[in-house]
Amino acid sequence: MRTAAGQAAKADQAKALESLRRSIDSLSDAALDAFGEMPWFRGLPARTKSWIKIVVMNELKVMAEDIAEPRSPALRGIFSDAPRGALQQLSLGQVVELIRLTVETVLTAVDDVMGEPSAALVRGDLERYGREAAFAAASVYARVAQHRARDGDQRQKLLVDALLEGDEREIADRADGVFPLGVPVRVAGAVPPVDATEAMLRAMHRIMETHGAPACAARRGPAVLLIAPAAMGEIRDNVPAALDEMVRPAAPGDPALIDNLVVSNPVESIVAARPAATAVLFGLRAVAGQRTLGRVVGVDDLLPERVLCGDRQAARQLVAEYYDPLLAAGRGLVETVDALLAHDGSPDAAARSLPVHVNTLRYRLEKVISLTGRDPRRGRDAFVLRMAFILARTGAAISPSPSPSPSPSLSPSPSWPAAGLGPGVQ
Repeated sequence: MRTAAGQAAKADQAKALESLRRSIDSLSDAALDAFGEMPWFRGLPARTKSWIKIVVMNELKVMAEDIAEPRSPALRGIFSDAPRGALQQLSLGQVVELIRLTVETVLTAVDDVMGEPSAALVRGDLERYGREAAFAAASVYARVAQHRARDGDQRQKLLVDALLEGDEREIADRADGVFPLGVPVRVAGAVPPVDATEAMLRAMHRIMETHGAPACAARRGPAVLLIAPAAMGEIRDNVPAALDEMVRPAAPGDPALIDNLVVSNPVESIVAARPAATAVLFGLRAVAGQRTLGRVVGVDDLLPERVLCGDRQAARQLVAEYYDPLLAAGRGLVETVDALLAHDGSPDAAARSLPVHVNTLRYRLEKVISLTGRDPRRGRDAFVLRMAFILARTGAAISPSPSPSPSPSLSPSPSWPAAGLGPGVQ
């Protein structure tokens, strides 16, 4: 008799489960109707809602299978098959809410779609499934978060690659959803120790988040490049000031995370930031040759060193800023600088060599300083002016810049030594 009763119970259970399977379409429609009562669900894109409908139907099928053979929910359908773009629009709380509402809706509707005998047999199993599914959803969401992080890192890497190798359209396409297009930006770069790249990327993002600023940071060869808004609230010097902690030891005697940070000038938008990014990469090579400029260095402070590293953009800038204005002004300013450079900055010796009265030379010198911001009597300024004059007279600054891809100086992964960042050998 017990055997017969058990067989009858199994038959009733099987009939109930078959009834549940036949009712999946009706139950999923009821669940979606319930979802529509949640304001945040109504605000989702239509494509995301369509995917949610598909995964809810799949989950109801999985639910029936797991009830037939009692086990913990496999969650093969709870958003694990949806596109990552759809997953990234839902928080863990929203995923759990959808699971809970699905189960509640099924429990409410099961009498109508299955009939009381079958509904009574599966109701307890449905409640168990709902409880276990809510707990298991956390692991699904954890995997989604990992995918989201990996996708975010990859998209930032692709954006930095486009910034150095692509055109403006490609930069704009890759910036979509990664970095805003309509804000002025700076590019910053540094070379961390070999085993500290990930730590540096995390530090850059943490610092930018602290200041409420969007950021894109990715590895480029041995370097890490950061794109950040040029203006950041109350920070006086913006990006350089925000990142200053990266080049300061955490405590006396501790090493800093990086030796130098090279920062570009502001540019109007990320789509126009290719020259800035190129200048930063050259600056990272050039900074090894200049030990007197501090730890945070602007690309314009490294113009002569960048020229020596093959940066023709820097060569053109040197000529445009320090030779052309003097040539255009006339009044013997170019000759005055030549004389001062030839006589180690001595006004008296330079005046005798021209020859002009020393007061005339001093007057011209004031004009030179006014036009260029450089004083040929000072060591660093004399070096900058001498380099600009040489480039102008040899025509070296007129040559077009080398292509980023084949040129060793602009290679995606320059062969720089681990320390010093001097030019390497491929």
